[in-house]
Parts: sequence; structure tokens; C-alpha cells
Amino acid sequence: MSEKNWREFSAAETADFVQPVLISSAFKKLIEEAEPEDARALRLQVEPSVHEKTACPYETSDPLGEQKYCITPYLVHQYENRVLLITTGKCLSYCRYCFRRGLTARSQNYIGDKELKEVKDYIKQNPQVTEILVSGGDPLSGGFEKLEKVLKELRSIKKDLLIRLCTRAPIFAPGLFTEKLLHLLKQVRPLWLILHINHPAELGKEQKMALSSCIEAGIPIQSQTVLLKGINDNEKTLVKLFHSLACMGIKPGYLFQLDPAAGTSHFRVPLKEALELWERAESKLSGLSRPKFVADLPGGGGKFPLSALIYSKKIIEQKDDFGFTALGIDGVIHKYTY
Repeated sequence: MSEKNWREFSAAETADFVQPVLISSAFKKLIEEAEPEDARALRLQVEPSVHEKTACPYETSDPLGEQKYCITPYLVHQYENRVLLITTGKCLSYCRYCFRRGLTARSQNYIGDKELKEVKDYIKQNPQVTEILVSGGDPLSGGFEKLEKVLKELRSIKKDLLIRLCTRAPIFAPGLFTEKLLHLLKQVRPLWLILHINHPAELGKEQKMALSSCIEAGIPIQSQTVLLKGINDNEKTLVKLFHSLACMGIKPGYLFQLDPAAGTSHFRVPLKEALELWERAESKLSGLSRPKFVADLPGGGGKFPLSALIYSKKIIEQKDDFGFTALGIDGVIHKYTY
């Protein structure tokens, strides 16, 4: 494969990459034990499809526009107070809708000492950076020692650097959450575990045990979910997932409209349908169990709250900065002044 930066490939080139096929034993077990409809939703996430070779005109190899914010190939600084660290291109299982397909197709090795030093130096030179997202690939795919090295090096920068550990490991490899790993996570706090989960059938017995062990160890967890056609694009599934997470003590953080990554159009829910679905679903969720429904604007525009498109229709009048008239949940028009 060419050594060209993976973000610089065309959508057609990226769709032509051979995305690895790897389904962890824990996820296979979930599929085997699930009801037929749920098993199908799980299989679609990890089993390859001929549709992956199709690149649409609006798709790209870099749907988040990270290239313009790259400090190094491993470090992205898009938002003022936080940076993204890409530790590896390897995963514990490979999701077929991945927005970094050009990276994971390469199975890029784990970040080395030289590259990690560059990251540390940059953060030290930019005191406005108060958070770092440790992502990939999956940071836990390199084994305990490599993860330990990264987390401890980051913690050495400053004691109040907030670390977000972004992973699918509790779902794909719950057995990794040993006492040894939990001790490490406690050592490097403040740290949040950012869980990627798309369907309630992913919360099997072993997965729940891994997540509960983190919560009991004092590790806060926030989730993120991708809206996927044929997998979770129905009100019942989303409501069940987010309520179940909240009951476990996990804050549903984001529901993402699928990024326009090359070769993923068969997973995309049209925006109009997605907005109508979310309008129905969010009415059945409380503030504790309701994530933000967002889309990453192409070209590096950042996260945009799609709920704004829903709420804007309910604003009847706004004449100035001191009040507005809007449609309430009771179906009645109310005037609010302040």
C-alpha cells in the first residue's frame, strides 16, 4: 500500500482498501446467544459486505476534516482546550462503518517513544490544552504495557490533564478489564472511559461485568453511539439502549449521525428520517438518559447539534434578545420573557 497519508486518499481509493475482518470471541458469543433480530444487528456491524466497495460522491477518506488540524500524524488539535491522540490503527474487532477506515485498513502500529515525546512536548507548550482523547483504532488493542506507557506518560505532563480513553474494549474484549487494568486506570485519574456501543444486545453478562467493575472502581463512563441503518434506526432500540446505560451509571453522551466515510453509504439513515426518529425517541428519554444528537460537519467544522433543527421548528416568534414564543410539549404556544 502507498505510504501517502491515509487522509489524502480519494473516497474511491479508500473504499478499495481491504478493511481487516476480525470478530472477537466475546462478540461472537453475543451473536450466538442473541435473538435472531438482535443477532443480525450485531453481525451487520462486523461482517464485511460487498457494499463497502461503493464510494458515493459525498463521501471522503477524512470525513471529520482532521487533516487540517494535524500537529503530527498521531496528534490532532481541532478544539482549543483538547487534543486527539491516535495511538494505533489496530482494533479488537473491526466495525464495517468505521470513519477512519483508511487508517484501520493499514493496521498502523502502536505509537512509539519518539512520537509520544512529540505529543508531550506539544501539550507542555500549549497550556490551553486541558483534555486529551486517547483513541485509534483501539488503545487497548496493543496490550497492557503499551497502554500503561501512554497513560503514565500523559499523566506526567500535568496532574489536571483530563484523559478520555475511547474504546470498544468493554464490548469486544471485556476480559481485558482485570484488577491490574483497573488499578492502572485509577492511578492515572482524572480519566473518563468513553464507551462506543450501538445496540442493547451488546450488553451481555460479561460486558456488564466489565463496565460495572469500572464504575465500582470510580472510573466514570460516557457512551457514544452511531445511528446505523438496519441496526439501531428505530425508536425502541435507541430508548432501550440509552435507558439501560443510564441504569448502569453510564451517561449517554452522543448519538452520531453517520459520518460520510468512504464505503459506508449502506449504513446511512437519511437526515430527514433520522430527525423524525430522534424527535420520537428523545421524548421518551430523561435528561439522564438522553444523549446529544450530533453530526460532525465536513471539512473540520466540528460537532453540530442536530436537535437544533428539530427545536427551531418549535420557535414561533423571536423579536429580540429578551423573549420568544414557542410550542411546548403540551402542544400549547407559550411566551417566555426574561
